[in-house]
Amino acid sequence: MWRRELAWAKTIKLTTAQIETLKTINRWLRDTDGDTRRTVIPMRERSLEIFGDEKRLDALATTTLFAPKRLTLTTLFAERIPPPLAHDRVGGGGIVLVIENSDTFATISTLLAEDPGRVGHVAFGGGHAFEASVTRIANLKGVTDIAYYGDLDDDGLTIPQRANVSGTAAGLPPIRPALGLYRLLLQQDIQGPAPKRVEPLAAERRAAWLPEPLRHPATAILTAGNRLAQEATGIALLQQDHSWRDDL
Repeated sequence: MWRRELAWAKTIKLTTAQIETLKTINRWLRDTDGDTRRTVIPMRERSLEIFGDEKRLDALATTTLFAPKRLTLTTLFAERIPPPLAHDRVGGGGIVLVIENSDTFATISTLLAEDPGRVGHVAFGGGHAFEASVTRIANLKGVTDIAYYGDLDDDGLTIPQRANVSGTAAGLPPIRPALGLYRLLLQQDIQGPAPKRVEPLAAERRAAWLPEPLRHPATAILTAGNRLAQEATGIALLQQDHSWRDDL
């Protein structure tokens, strides 16, 4: 007998594995019903409690069991916790500058600590982790602008656009490209092979996030099956050419 929270399970076709999963959840809902200690806790803590596996809910959340009007984290008294966002305080400005890779983060953080301009924090994006950790920026005081600088490749242009969705939902300013850094990266034009070519329409969508003057060269690189690593704007270059600071 399904509990009311899982009544929808009677109306759809389920696999044997899905039925067993829902039975486990059903038992947990039954056994904890009315327990005043059943409050909202981090998702992985709840996952361990229900399944004995702290990452089980991560996997289930991407399946049809979590389709609209089915399972929700609210039903399970759980919440998704964004990963930590490492950041350095470099000045008193309102800009948070997010850097995708660790070495470039260290380089730019060091340089901005000496002369921060309008940048208050330099944050380490850590690749796709930033799509979730972006909401941590809401904990920083006085943020008025978020600039992002990553590799010029399929992932590097997808990450900030996905992060924008989570960020705006959390009330954060839109994530914009760090124009000066991307412009300098394109000027170096140190192209390397990408894992795959990006189809023209997809490349145009990725590059649409960039300022108009940078879109065509970025699209050409993606469709040629190449990429630009942000490490091409190394510390020696950034110390000599200060144009990267123009919008910071």
